[in-house]
Amino acid sequence: LIANSEKVKGSDDIARVATISAADEFIGKLIADMVPDGACIQLGIGGIPNAVAAALETKNDLGVHTEMLTSGMMRLAKMGVINGKRKQINRGKMVTTFAMGIPELYEFMDYNPGIAVMDGAWTNDPYTIAQNDNQISINTSIEVDLTGQVNAESVGPRQYSGTGGQLEWVIGAQWSYEGKSIIALRSSYVDKAGVRHSKIKPFLTPGGVVTTPRTFVQYVVTEYGVADLRFKSCRERG
Repeated sequence: LIANSEKVKGSDDIARVATISAADEFIGKLIADMVPDGACIQLGIGGIPNAVAAALETKNDLGVHTEMLTSGMMRLAKMGVINGKRKQINRGKMVTTFAMGIPELYEFMDYNPGIAVMDGAWTNDPYTIAQNDNQISINTSIEVDLTGQVNAESVGPRQYSGTGGQLEWVIGAQWSYEGKSIIALRSSYVDKAGVRHSKIKPFLTPGGVVTTPRTFVQYVVTEYGVADLRFKSCRERG
């Protein structure tokens, strides 16, 4: 989910529209520290996932099993950071259901035997996701409450985006051996009137949708650090 984005002209895509803030860069570095060499990654779209991709440039032997293939993943593959040689299934291939990126991404995909575009019902199945060790899912959110409930799709009662596959990846990554599920978001935002609002709230905004229930949430990352909520009581989480 994209916040504080700017429109750009030409053929640049939505993945380029999202600006990377200083907070995004710091979040990206925090998440990169949680990704071991040889991990299999899933990234979404927006400033934070773009920052994560940039921060992963120092890693080795990463694999890709994801819902969406991004320009950042393409760059990592061209650098040799992504090669998929440690994956348990589809070894050596970047598995995705669709792609969204700059024109270079589509040229990179064209007749590329290292990319497998698969049916979403299979790719996003938690049982499939869990077959790769060290599967790291990285998804964004609009807001998170103190119990750990994640709203990634509505602003109050107004639907802002689709549900997507977030919950499937949250579950599948945690089922994976040594896998991790990460929900990332900036801690606050500034509205049109210049007033700052927290995205970490005692309760979700009235009418807000629960995309990922608190019982499935593992790591929540903001520019202020990493919170491990798995197996924590509501009192410990708050």
